[in-house]
Amino acid sequence: MHRRTIAAALAAMLLPLAGLAQSPPPASAPPASAPPAALPAPAQAAHDARKNYVPGLEQFMGVILNQHAKLWYAAQARNWELAAFALGEIKEVMSDVQDLVPTFKNLSLAEMLDAVITKEIADLEQAIDAKNFKAVVAGYGKLTQACNTCHQTTGNGFIVIQRPTRPGFPNQDFSPRK
Repeated sequence: MHRRTIAAALAAMLLPLAGLAQSPPPASAPPASAPPAALPAPAQAAHDARKNYVPGLEQFMGVILNQHAKLWYAAQARNWELAAFALGEIKEVMSDVQDLVPTFKNLSLAEMLDAVITKEIADLEQAIDAKNFKAVVAGYGKLTQACNTCHQTTGNGFIVIQRPTRPGFPNQDFSPRK
C-alpha cells in the first residue's frame, strides 16, 4: 500500500514534465525565456536547466569527431545510407555551433563553418549520392584538411584530425543492410 502512495505522489510531480516534453507550446504561449506560471519546484528546476544549458564548443567538436570517423567506416564499407547519415550529423552539429557558439577567440566560427558546409560537405554529399568511393576518399581528405585549417586558425593547431586507422566503434556494424 505504501508503494502505491509513493508512486501516486511521484506521478503527480512528474505529470507536468511529461506534458512539457510531449506537447509543443501553443501559439499564444509566452516566450521561452518567460517561466511558466504554475510549475512545481522540480519542474521549474528542469525548465531552467533546459533553458540555460549550452554545450561547450569541445562537446560539439567531440560529436563531429565521432561522426567524422563513422563517415569514413561507412563509406569504406560502401554503406552509402549510413555515410549520408553521418555526414548529415556533422552538418547538423556544425549548424548548431553556428547558432550557439558563433564566435571563438574573436573569430567567426559561423563564417568558417559556413565555408566548410557549402564546399567540402556539399562535395561529399554529391560523392556519397553518386556512390563514388574514389570521390568520397578525395572529399573526406578535403573535409579533414578543412577541419585542421580551422584548428590552426583558431589557435588550436595541436588538434590534428586524420582518417581513422583502426575501428573505434567495436559495437557498431558498418556493413550495408540489404
